[in-house]
Amino acid sequence: MRARTYDPALTKAHLSNRFALSLVTYFSELFGDEVAARVVDDAGLSLEYLQDSERWISVEFDRRFCDAAARHLYGLPGSPGYDHPLWQHWRDAAGSMFKRQGMGPLWLLLWAMQGPGGFFADIEKMYTRGNRITRMQLADHRPGFSSVTAVMSGEVVDRPGACWNRRGFFEAIPTIWNLPPARVEHTHCIHQDPRVDHCRYDIHYDEAPVVADPFAELHRIREYVRSSIPPLLRQIDDAYLEHREAELARRKTASYLPAHLLDAIRINPEEEVVLGGRQTEGAVLFADIKDFTRRCNRVGAGEVVRQLNIYFEHIDAVILEHGGIIDKRIGDGVMVVFISPDGRQELAALSHAAVRCGLEMQRVLPRCNAQLAALGARPMQIRVGVAAGSLVQGNMGSRARLEYTVIGETVNLAARLESAAEPGHVLTLPACVRDTELGVSRRLRVIAAKGFGDVQAVELTP
Repeated sequence: MRARTYDPALTKAHLSNRFALSLVTYFSELFGDEVAARVVDDAGLSLEYLQDSERWISVEFDRRFCDAAARHLYGLPGSPGYDHPLWQHWRDAAGSMFKRQGMGPLWLLLWAMQGPGGFFADIEKMYTRGNRITRMQLADHRPGFSSVTAVMSGEVVDRPGACWNRRGFFEAIPTIWNLPPARVEHTHCIHQDPRVDHCRYDIHYDEAPVVADPFAELHRIREYVRSSIPPLLRQIDDAYLEHREAELARRKTASYLPAHLLDAIRINPEEEVVLGGRQTEGAVLFADIKDFTRRCNRVGAGEVVRQLNIYFEHIDAVILEHGGIIDKRIGDGVMVVFISPDGRQELAALSHAAVRCGLEMQRVLPRCNAQLAALGARPMQIRVGVAAGSLVQGNMGSRARLEYTVIGETVNLAARLESAAEPGHVLTLPACVRDTELGVSRRLRVIAAKGFGDVQAVELTP
């Protein structure tokens, strides 16, 4: 059966699946598995997806889920107002998360905090670990009272369900220590007052009582540990095997994809395996070996591969050192891309890195040739071309075969510059070599580049 694919907009790493799964589990218990599955499917994902605790959902999915629940549970066209009974399910679901039998060993971790005061004192870490769009801040904290603010990131505004879910969450915390639920006053609410930019919750709770019979309590904890540890050990064993398989796959994939793309795929696989591209800026470097075809005609295929592997061992190290991404190899040629995955590096810095990389490739070639000479092989000379500017970055091809690459005029111009470069030199654009610290000789040239006409270029000699 073909694996289901999901809209990348629904699987961005905003909220941990653990949050959504607690609500879906509650719906299943209250309304039945079929109803819960229909709500999730209507929102665009599946129960199978949500049951993977390592995955994430987006704010967009949360919004669609709220609308779908309103349709299927109450026959409404969309999410209702703040005080509608629908949202009480979000509140009750949050409380059900803290049932001892359902939390497993996590209950022990929370219980070890010795009371709700310890939990709320560390709320910024405890809550936001699985939530990347809401930042919890402790505004006030004293015995029996904590005031917490929830601040949305950027322009994000969640649905009332998230607000009620937080309220139920805070109410249920003291029950971990067999205390009464907390009393929560919701003094500021973005859903009820458009003038405020955060939600604030004043939480009143009892402190953990002194245990009347420590030995009886210790016995209860021991029994709980005995019942919790065996399934935990099985989960650890299963998780280790899954991690080992995933790590082996990652190592294989890492030979083909750049590190920043692997990170993006790990967080949001759907976004990076679909066709499409996005506009970006960067530098492109092409390099190839002079007279490589003649070399192939003179030696056998096995010897050609051996010589190429020696060559690539030297230049690949240079490329990685300068932050380049090996986009593809074309026989003896290599295409290298310099982009900023997080958008922090300016085009000038990327261009400079590409030029420095090309010069260093020329400088390490004598070491490569010395190794080739020891094998009785002829020395190599390479040409390098560098261009910088606009690029389109993304998955190209078809569903049958995808290739993550960059395209655009910058790529074509870099290829033209490489073809026109003299062996042993780097040919680039004047805008790429404004830095005077390169310490190399320069020669201005005008080349006839197919598709570009006459192009002013700078030839660098290391």
